[in-house]
Amino acid sequence: RKQFGDDDVRIRRRMERERFYLPEGASFYDLYEQRNEANIGELINIALGVAAPVLLKACVDALTTDAPASGAAALFIAGFVIAWAGGNAAGGVKLVFTMRIIDGLLRRLVLDAARAQLPRLARGDEGDSARLLGVLERLPYSLQIVIDGIVWRAAPLALQIAISLAVLAALVPAQYMAMLALTLGAYALATRLGAGQFQKAAGDANEAAACQGQTLGDILRNARRVVFNGNIPGELEIAAGCIGERRSANERLSRLVAATALAQFAVLAAGLGTVLTVCANDVAAGTLTPGDFVLLQAYAFRLALPLGGFGFILRQAGAAIANIAETISFIVPAGDKPQRPGPAQTGPKEIVLDKVGHKTGDNWIFRNASARIPPGTFAVMVGPNGSGKSTLARIIAGLIAPHEGAVRVDGEPPTSTGPEERSRLALYAPQTIGLFNRTLRENALYPPTQLTEADLAALLADWRFYQTGTHAIDLDLPLGEQGGRISGGQIQKLELARLAGVPAPILILDETTSALDQTSEERAIETLRQRRPKDATLILITHRLHMARKADLVLFLDGGRLTVGKHDELLRDSMPYDRFCSAQSPSHSARGTY
Repeated sequence: RKQFGDDDVRIRRRMERERFYLPEGASFYDLYEQRNEANIGELINIALGVAAPVLLKACVDALTTDAPASGAAALFIAGFVIAWAGGNAAGGVKLVFTMRIIDGLLRRLVLDAARAQLPRLARGDEGDSARLLGVLERLPYSLQIVIDGIVWRAAPLALQIAISLAVLAALVPAQYMAMLALTLGAYALATRLGAGQFQKAAGDANEAAACQGQTLGDILRNARRVVFNGNIPGELEIAAGCIGERRSANERLSRLVAATALAQFAVLAAGLGTVLTVCANDVAAGTLTPGDFVLLQAYAFRLALPLGGFGFILRQAGAAIANIAETISFIVPAGDKPQRPGPAQTGPKEIVLDKVGHKTGDNWIFRNASARIPPGTFAVMVGPNGSGKSTLARIIAGLIAPHEGAVRVDGEPPTSTGPEERSRLALYAPQTIGLFNRTLRENALYPPTQLTEADLAALLADWRFYQTGTHAIDLDLPLGEQGGRISGGQIQKLELARLAGVPAPILILDETTSALDQTSEERAIETLRQRRPKDATLILITHRLHMARKADLVLFLDGGRLTVGKHDELLRDSMPYDRFCSAQSPSHSARGTY
């Protein structure tokens, strides 16, 4: 509004641009309107809360006069009941709009954090999924504390206190208002002093909770490694240590909470006790009416009770703010918002590597890697473990950028496009195939495949998904975490079937056939080549030289150097390749016979 004044149309148009991550049909403008409606409910609540004690005083005064007006007293009683109950109702209505805003912000923060972290988690060199999950799981409560508890209670409570003190100053002697104001001020000071110590303690507690979640998540994800190696006690001991650290951090935080609560209780007990004692003596002396006493008592408890609740909220605020801050720290700049990718690119795509180099720390994995892979090539990449095959494959796919040199696909660097469009040009299938805890159908038909259920069932049957070949393919079979209900070979057949329907011009398989026997591997690769256009490129990383013999081009990585050629040419011209082949098949002399 600072920018556009009261031009609601321009505000709506501007804020509609931010619609993408909000709930269906909602924009930031809608959240702004929800806030206004919530504020209206809060103002009604404040007005009724201030009016209720005044009406109660009027009722008591009417009943204690020499000639009580029963009709007026009944009217004041009805007004008091309506104001008291109506304030609670208005607060409930406000809560509806508050929750809508919290849900909208929660959706925004969760999706932004996931959007920023998914590429980092996919690269595998940074990011922690368990820690992220723990932070996001605590986020709803943190938003509730900060937005509903602090942002939208602090200002209304301050306004209600100010109005109440002004009414008291107008209706009773000023010293009573001063005593009540002093009590409330002392309470606020005690709360502030306590809250100032919470931030570090709350941050430590959040850190300990994140460590516990990270450790437990890591153990549970690797249940097979733990159990098969007989190390359940060892892992439980590590988990127990993390739980103990969290308990210690929570105890420190709890002690601060208890100390602050005790200070707040002492202030309220002393202050309100003094006010009410003085008032009672003045009523007995005839210098204060019973209605004034009721008014002071009602305001004292009307304001003290919300302050007690607000003190609890402030005690929780440190951890909540730390949690929200950690969530925001996950939302790193990640370029434009992701959009639904368009159709796969078509036509021939030439791959050119121009003196590409990549390193880990100060150590170069490979340098001066140059090659030209024409469209329609079946290329096989081989080399010793750790030679950089997967790294080079991810560079070709545009998932990471080289530290030196350049890669061009169809004349353009693959990193120049967003990840969604990039996968429609060159799709990389990693060594470890991650399956969702969903059905076989949902995993095998995962985008961007265009495979039909009929094609899927036919491929799996042809590839003998079940060894006996007699079982019907159950597409509704739940696969469990990471496909734990099926074997490694079945997982790879499932992924290869999915990839058979992927229309990307370049497909890179990083040892995606390693769990298959030679016959199954050859059949699967042949199917992929037949189902893809003739100008589509297929790159396979493997340790099996029988696939290198069938390839149009072999990319051999060894000792930081890339050598390119046909299998027979490399056997003839490259001693390192000849030694590599001999080592892979020691019963044969590679040169001239392989």
